[in-house]
Amino acid sequence: MKQQWTQEEYLDFLEKLYLLQDEKYKIFHERLLLSSLKVMGIRVPELRRIGKEIGKQNPIKFLEVCGSATHEERMLYGFVVSGIQEYEIFLQYCDKFAYESIENWALTDGFSVSLKNIVSKNEVEFFQHVKGYLVSENPWVIRLGFIILLSHYLKEPYFQEILELNDTVKEDFYYVEMGQAWLLATAWSKDRNKVKGYILKSSLSASVKKKFVQKARDSFRISQEDKDWLRAWRDS
Repeated sequence: MKQQWTQEEYLDFLEKLYLLQDEKYKIFHERLLLSSLKVMGIRVPELRRIGKEIGKQNPIKFLEVCGSATHEERMLYGFVVSGIQEYEIFLQYCDKFAYESIENWALTDGFSVSLKNIVSKNEVEFFQHVKGYLVSENPWVIRLGFIILLSHYLKEPYFQEILELNDTVKEDFYYVEMGQAWLLATAWSKDRNKVKGYILKSSLSASVKKKFVQKARDSFRISQEDKDWLRAWRDS
Protein backbone atom coordinates (compact mmCIF):
# COMPACT_ATOMS: atom_id res chain seq x y z
CA MET A 1 0.00 0.00 0.00
CA LYS A 2 1.41 3.36 -0.99
CA GLN A 3 2.19 5.84 1.76
CA GLN A 4 -0.03 8.89 1.39
CA TRP A 5 2.50 11.30 2.89
CA THR A 6 0.31 13.42 5.08
CA GLN A 7 2.04 16.02 7.24
CA GLU A 8 1.74 13.68 10.20
CA GLU A 9 3.34 10.84 8.26
CA TYR A 10 6.17 13.11 7.20
CA LEU A 11 6.91 14.23 10.76
CA ASP A 12 6.99 10.58 11.84
CA PHE A 13 9.36 9.85 8.94
CA LEU A 14 11.58 12.75 10.01
CA GLU A 15 11.89 11.36 13.53
CA LYS A 16 13.05 8.03 12.10
CA LEU A 17 15.47 9.84 9.79
CA TYR A 18 17.18 11.43 12.78
CA LEU A 19 17.89 7.98 14.16
CA LEU A 20 20.27 7.43 11.24
CA GLN A 21 22.51 10.36 12.06
CA ASP A 22 26.21 9.87 12.68
CA GLU A 23 27.56 12.49 15.06
CA LYS A 24 31.17 12.30 13.87
CA TYR A 25 30.09 12.53 10.25
CA LYS A 26 27.81 15.45 11.17
CA ILE A 27 30.72 17.46 12.57
CA PHE A 28 32.92 16.58 9.60
CA HIS A 29 30.23 17.43 7.05
CA GLU A 30 29.34 20.75 8.71
CA ARG A 31 32.94 21.88 8.28
CA LEU A 32 32.94 20.91 4.60
CA LEU A 33 29.55 22.38 3.69
CA LEU A 34 29.79 25.80 5.29
CA SER A 35 26.00 25.72 5.15
CA SER A 36 23.46 27.89 6.94
CA LEU A 37 21.21 24.82 7.16
CA LYS A 38 21.02 22.45 10.06
CA VAL A 39 22.96 19.27 9.28
CA MET A 40 21.66 15.94 10.59
CA GLY A 41 24.76 13.94 9.72
CA ILE A 42 23.33 11.21 7.47
CA ARG A 43 25.62 9.73 4.85
CA VAL A 44 24.76 10.28 1.19
CA PRO A 45 24.46 6.57 0.19
CA GLU A 46 21.82 6.13 2.87
CA LEU A 47 19.89 9.16 1.61
CA ARG A 48 20.10 7.82 -1.95
CA ARG A 49 18.70 4.49 -0.79
CA ILE A 50 15.82 6.15 1.03
CA GLY A 51 15.10 8.43 -1.93
CA LYS A 52 14.96 5.44 -4.25
CA GLU A 53 12.49 3.66 -2.00
CA ILE A 54 10.27 6.75 -1.79
CA GLY A 55 10.40 7.01 -5.58
CA LYS A 56 8.89 3.54 -5.89
CA GLN A 57 5.90 4.52 -3.79
CA ASN A 58 4.43 8.01 -3.95
CA PRO A 59 7.17 10.51 -4.89
CA ILE A 60 4.99 13.49 -5.81
CA LYS A 61 3.06 13.35 -2.55
CA PHE A 62 6.36 13.15 -0.69
CA LEU A 63 7.71 16.21 -2.50
CA GLU A 64 4.61 18.16 -1.55
CA VAL A 65 5.27 17.68 2.17
CA CYS A 66 9.06 17.42 2.24
CA GLY A 67 10.65 20.01 4.50
CA SER A 68 13.64 22.22 3.75
CA ALA A 69 14.99 23.12 7.18
CA THR A 70 17.90 20.67 7.05
CA HIS A 71 20.56 19.85 4.50
CA GLU A 72 19.45 16.22 4.42
CA GLU A 73 15.81 17.05 3.71
CA ARG A 74 16.86 19.12 0.71
CA MET A 75 19.26 16.44 -0.48
CA LEU A 76 16.53 13.81 -0.16
CA TYR A 77 14.14 16.05 -2.07
CA GLY A 78 16.66 16.17 -4.92
CA PHE A 79 17.17 12.41 -4.95
CA VAL A 80 13.42 11.81 -5.14
CA VAL A 81 13.12 14.34 -7.98
CA SER A 82 15.88 12.58 -9.90
CA GLY A 83 13.86 9.37 -9.91
CA ILE A 84 10.75 10.86 -11.56
CA GLN A 85 10.28 9.20 -14.95
CA GLU A 86 7.86 11.61 -16.65
CA TYR A 87 10.09 14.30 -18.14
CA GLU A 88 7.72 17.28 -17.89
CA ILE A 89 6.92 16.50 -14.27
CA PHE A 90 10.61 15.95 -13.53
CA LEU A 91 11.45 19.32 -15.10
CA GLN A 92 8.93 21.11 -12.91
CA TYR A 93 10.43 19.72 -9.71
CA CYS A 94 14.00 19.97 -11.00
CA ASP A 95 13.53 23.71 -11.44
CA LYS A 96 11.93 24.01 -8.03
CA PHE A 97 14.93 22.25 -6.50
CA ALA A 98 17.38 24.39 -8.48
CA TYR A 99 15.84 27.75 -7.67
CA GLU A 100 14.54 27.16 -4.16
CA SER A 101 16.61 24.48 -2.44
CA ILE A 102 20.28 24.80 -3.35
CA GLU A 103 22.59 26.72 -1.05
CA ASN A 104 25.73 24.60 -0.94
CA TRP A 105 28.00 22.65 -3.28
CA ALA A 106 26.95 19.21 -2.01
CA LEU A 107 23.35 19.80 -3.12
CA THR A 108 24.40 20.75 -6.66
CA ASP A 109 26.90 17.92 -6.99
CA GLY A 110 24.84 15.17 -5.35
CA PHE A 111 21.78 16.01 -7.42
CA SER A 112 23.69 16.31 -10.70
CA VAL A 113 25.28 12.87 -10.57
CA SER A 114 21.91 11.28 -9.80
CA LEU A 115 20.40 12.36 -13.14
CA LYS A 116 21.92 9.70 -15.40
CA ASN A 117 18.64 7.94 -16.16
CA ILE A 118 16.50 10.98 -16.92
CA VAL A 119 19.30 12.57 -19.00
CA SER A 120 19.82 9.43 -21.08
CA LYS A 121 16.15 9.46 -22.07
CA ASN A 122 15.83 13.21 -22.69
CA GLU A 123 19.37 14.24 -23.56
CA VAL A 124 18.80 16.93 -26.20
CA GLU A 125 15.83 18.58 -24.51
CA PHE A 126 17.47 18.68 -21.11
CA PHE A 127 20.71 20.12 -22.53
CA GLN A 128 18.76 23.09 -23.86
CA HIS A 129 17.03 23.49 -20.50
CA VAL A 130 20.25 23.32 -18.49
CA LYS A 131 21.81 26.08 -20.57
CA GLY A 132 19.13 28.31 -19.09
CA TYR A 133 20.58 27.73 -15.64
CA LEU A 134 23.81 29.44 -16.72
CA VAL A 135 22.03 32.80 -17.13
CA SER A 136 20.39 32.72 -13.71
CA GLU A 137 20.99 35.53 -11.23
CA ASN A 138 21.39 32.86 -8.56
CA PRO A 139 25.03 31.66 -8.56
CA TRP A 140 24.05 28.29 -7.10
CA VAL A 141 21.79 27.66 -10.10
CA ILE A 142 24.72 28.50 -12.38
CA ARG A 143 26.91 26.07 -10.45
CA LEU A 144 24.24 23.39 -10.88
CA GLY A 145 24.20 23.99 -14.62
CA PHE A 146 27.95 23.55 -14.93
CA ILE A 147 28.02 20.39 -12.83
CA ILE A 148 25.18 18.81 -14.83
CA LEU A 149 27.08 19.60 -18.04
CA LEU A 150 30.26 18.21 -16.53
CA SER A 151 28.55 15.04 -15.35
CA HIS A 152 26.53 14.17 -18.47
CA TYR A 153 27.44 16.22 -21.55
CA LEU A 154 31.20 16.28 -22.05
CA LYS A 155 30.87 14.34 -25.28
CA GLU A 156 29.83 14.92 -28.87
CA PRO A 157 27.89 16.76 -30.15
CA TYR A 158 27.93 19.00 -27.05
CA PHE A 159 31.64 19.24 -26.25
CA GLN A 160 32.65 22.41 -28.10
CA GLU A 161 29.50 24.29 -27.18
CA ILE A 162 30.01 23.49 -23.51
CA LEU A 163 33.54 24.87 -23.65
CA GLU A 164 32.32 28.09 -25.23
CA LEU A 165 29.51 28.46 -22.70
CA ASN A 166 32.19 29.29 -20.14
CA ASP A 167 32.76 32.61 -21.91
CA THR A 168 29.11 33.57 -21.43
CA VAL A 169 29.34 33.39 -17.62
CA LYS A 170 31.01 36.29 -15.81
CA GLU A 171 30.31 35.38 -12.21
CA ASP A 172 33.03 35.69 -9.58
CA PHE A 173 31.23 33.52 -7.02
CA TYR A 174 33.79 31.01 -5.74
CA TYR A 175 31.68 27.90 -6.30
CA VAL A 176 30.73 28.93 -9.83
CA GLU A 177 34.37 29.43 -10.72
CA MET A 178 35.26 26.08 -9.16
CA GLY A 179 32.50 24.45 -11.21
CA GLN A 180 33.98 25.96 -14.38
CA ALA A 181 37.49 24.88 -13.37
CA TRP A 182 36.38 21.34 -12.67
CA LEU A 183 34.52 21.16 -15.98
CA LEU A 184 37.51 22.43 -17.96
CA ALA A 185 39.98 20.10 -16.24
CA THR A 186 37.71 17.14 -16.91
CA ALA A 187 37.25 18.24 -20.51
CA TRP A 188 41.03 18.50 -20.94
CA SER A 189 41.43 14.89 -19.78
CA LYS A 190 38.94 13.85 -22.49
CA ASP A 191 40.14 15.98 -25.43
CA ARG A 192 43.17 18.16 -24.71
CA ASN A 193 43.38 19.52 -28.25
CA LYS A 194 39.85 20.91 -28.28
CA VAL A 195 40.26 22.47 -24.86
CA LYS A 196 43.65 23.95 -25.79
CA GLY A 197 42.12 25.47 -28.93
CA TYR A 198 39.32 26.94 -26.85
CA ILE A 199 41.36 28.43 -24.00
CA LEU A 200 43.84 30.10 -26.37
CA LYS A 201 41.04 32.35 -27.60
CA SER A 202 38.75 32.36 -24.56
CA SER A 203 37.86 35.29 -22.31
CA LEU A 204 38.19 33.36 -19.05
CA SER A 205 38.98 35.49 -16.02
CA ALA A 206 42.36 35.20 -14.30
CA SER A 207 40.58 33.65 -11.33
CA VAL A 208 38.94 30.88 -13.39
CA LYS A 209 42.25 30.24 -15.20
CA LYS A 210 44.03 29.83 -11.88
CA LYS A 211 41.43 27.42 -10.52
CA PHE A 212 41.32 25.44 -13.77
CA VAL A 213 45.09 24.97 -13.82
CA GLN A 214 45.07 23.92 -10.17
CA LYS A 215 42.35 21.35 -10.87
CA ALA A 216 44.35 20.07 -13.84
CA ARG A 217 47.53 19.82 -11.77
CA ASP A 218 45.65 17.79 -9.17
CA SER A 219 44.38 15.34 -11.79
CA PHE A 220 45.95 11.92 -12.34
CA ARG A 221 44.46 11.85 -15.85
CA ILE A 222 46.54 14.76 -17.16
CA SER A 223 50.19 14.36 -18.08
CA GLN A 224 52.99 16.32 -16.43
CA GLU A 225 53.84 17.82 -19.82
CA ASP A 226 50.30 19.17 -20.14
CA LYS A 227 50.36 20.46 -16.58
CA ASP A 228 53.53 22.39 -17.33
CA TRP A 229 51.99 23.81 -20.52
CA LEU A 230 48.88 24.91 -18.63
CA ARG A 231 50.91 26.61 -15.93
CA ALA A 232 52.85 28.54 -18.57
CA TRP A 233 49.57 29.48 -20.31
CA ARG A 234 48.10 30.70 -17.02
CA ASP A 235 51.11 32.93 -16.38
CA SER A 236 51.38 34.30 -19.91
